Amino acid sequence: MSGCIRNFASSFVLALALVSGQQATATEAWPQQTVRIVVPFPAGSAIDVAARIIGDGLAIRWGRSVVIENKAGGETVIGAAAFANSRDDHALLYTTFGTLSILPLTADKLPFDPQRDLVPLVPTVSVVVAVSVTSDLAVKTLADLETIIRARPGELAWASSPTLPRYVFTMFLKQRHLEMTYVAYRDASQPQADLSEGRIHAFIAAIPTSTPAVAAGKARFVATTEPQRTTILPEVPSVAEAGYDELTFVGGAGMFGSKNMPSSVRERIITDVNAVLSDTVVAGKLRAAGQQVIGGGPEALRRLVEQQTARVVEISKSIDLKSAR
Repeated sequence: MSGCIRNFASSFVLALALVSGQQATATEAWPQQTVRIVVPFPAGSAIDVAARIIGDGLAIRWGRSVVIENKAGGETVIGAAAFANSRDDHALLYTTFGTLSILPLTADKLPFDPQRDLVPLVPTVSVVVAVSVTSDLAVKTLADLETIIRARPGELAWASSPTLPRYVFTMFLKQRHLEMTYVAYRDASQPQADLSEGRIHAFIAAIPTSTPAVAAGKARFVATTEPQRTTILPEVPSVAEAGYDELTFVGGAGMFGSKNMPSSVRERIITDVNAVLSDTVVAGKLRAAGQQVIGGGPEALRRLVEQQTARVVEISKSIDLKSAR
């Protein structure tokens, strides 16, 4: 009997070693083909720019092509659903925290389960959002902006990037009993032109979106929505510094994998994405695009999503998120 047990144990150990060896080989061989990074935002957007910068770095590390697939629409629903339903272990999703923190609160029904189908891998960047104002207004601070809005109720117009920037500024106006007219755009380039020409008076969006108008002297940054002053715009205070903490939020993004992706492949992706983010050239490119590197693992990404979810829930107590979409 003891001999049988020894034979069985030996066979089991051998089988385990073979399986482990096969897994290691599979991991070392990945990727075996082109890797797709699905981005549920249009080409040229802040998230798209970051995905391409990171994707270029990953292509070098992997020795395989990395292509960006833009599947914009539905406030990230279209792209996230396409990724979740692809069941492709050579596909990744690069999206904002809002796909997990906002959509479940604003969409009546989603064609995928954010918690089950989108597996957190790496928190990549914080997309720095700024409040900019047209130079047509004698406004240099958020306090100046509040004063002039209060003096001219309903006369001034504003625009923003979708979802969180719009929710936060809408809440700010409501809580302070201020009246402004919101202008919606389909073409992301149009609000830049309108800010320059004074057709809109305030714009809440990622830094690069307003930079052309600011560089031309047609607009100015008055605050960023980061919790602390950012080194990307060191001369511009955070909203909290300016006394408007209700406007604080972090517009972060991360890399996600599919639920059927082998854990060994996930670990490799986590390691490689962090290695790319730690490269000074990559970090410099992201910084130039108005984005701060975060980095870390799945737990860090989950924690940041949970923090943003709590922030969105708080905002929903003041405004109707669906009507502000």
